[in-house]
Amino acid sequence: MKFPKSIIRWAYYDFANSAYFLIYPSFLLPAFFSSVLLNHGYSLSSWGFANALSTIIGVILAILIGRFSDKRSKFHAFKWSIILSFFGMAALSFAIKHDFNYVVFFYIFTNAVFILSLSLSDSVLPHVSTKENAYEYSGFAWGFGYIGGILALIIAIILQKLTGDDYSPIVFLSTAIFYIIFSVYSLNGLKDIQLNEKSPVVKTVEISKFNKFLLFLGYWFISEGITVILLFFTIYLSQEFGFSTMKIGMCMLLVQLIAFPATWYGGYLTRKFDVIKLIGVTIVLWGISIMFLVINAGIIGLSIILVSGALAVGNSQSYLRSQYANIIERSESGFQFGLFSVVSEAAVFLGPLLYGYGSDYFKSQKIPLIILYITMVIGFVLVWNAVKRIRKS
Repeated sequence: MKFPKSIIRWAYYDFANSAYFLIYPSFLLPAFFSSVLLNHGYSLSSWGFANALSTIIGVILAILIGRFSDKRSKFHAFKWSIILSFFGMAALSFAIKHDFNYVVFFYIFTNAVFILSLSLSDSVLPHVSTKENAYEYSGFAWGFGYIGGILALIIAIILQKLTGDDYSPIVFLSTAIFYIIFSVYSLNGLKDIQLNEKSPVVKTVEISKFNKFLLFLGYWFISEGITVILLFFTIYLSQEFGFSTMKIGMCMLLVQLIAFPATWYGGYLTRKFDVIKLIGVTIVLWGISIMFLVINAGIIGLSIILVSGALAVGNSQSYLRSQYANIIERSESGFQFGLFSVVSEAAVFLGPLLYGYGSDYFKSQKIPLIILYITMVIGFVLVWNAVKRIRKS
């Protein structure tokens, strides 16, 4: 498949942000939290609280700045969110070495502005795609992002070996530098693209408030499940499986390698299959991963966890993003994707807290993990019902 230059350059932000998400909230930082900070008066619920608070701040910024960017300049709002994210990552890198008390503070700031940058990046999709190719373009960008995660992870592992310190500031700082380099490259490719509509675009589909409520609630439950799993996956492997940081890194690397072609091809599959059915397939794959996480079935079970999770993780999120891009008005894409960040990210303020407290209470993550999957299934049923109603109308 050939893609326009604008899509390729936009995809480079997914390439850059995957590095942040993999190294900071998904891999090294939770590993640092579970192996170091837990011995300095912190708990799993504290990790949940940090993610919850940063998410609340992030989605509020996404709505406010998103509305502002629709009226002024989406490009400049996007640029400054990237710059602030970089400085937050750099500050966090040094706090890990010099003062543990600032780690949580800088993480809350960094994750909040990073969520803002994700919302602004997603709001670009309606301006560079059509209803017919949005799924393919989103799938390519999301899949391409995993290559960025792979490279950043390899760099981090090499630096861990060279420094002899899993949590060296250099390891974390390398991801910040990686992020800013490819984010700037993406920005340079978008600066000449019209990202602000001069007048409203006539909607082809009018969605009732009730159907939109069902859709958003479904997005909420599905996204909450995915994000909480990603936030606690490293801690789960560390505590439930007894894995070292290096083993966890190898697992994350394998997931990235599989997720790249899977998500890219997943966008192409929307040409042949109904997207709502494809979303249902990803929910089943999530269920398979969770089942084998709970029963801890040795090396075979771990292989199934990693493969099924890799097939599901990018496609489930990419499908939701592009489905939403097809039902909004381009002239207010910044504000609309700010609202989308509420249902795709704001659920995280509740999920990590409940999951963290539940894990502390049961002395295990297994029961909270099962409950989390039930909410994902409920979310899919709500999305399926909303889409069926919209198509009928």
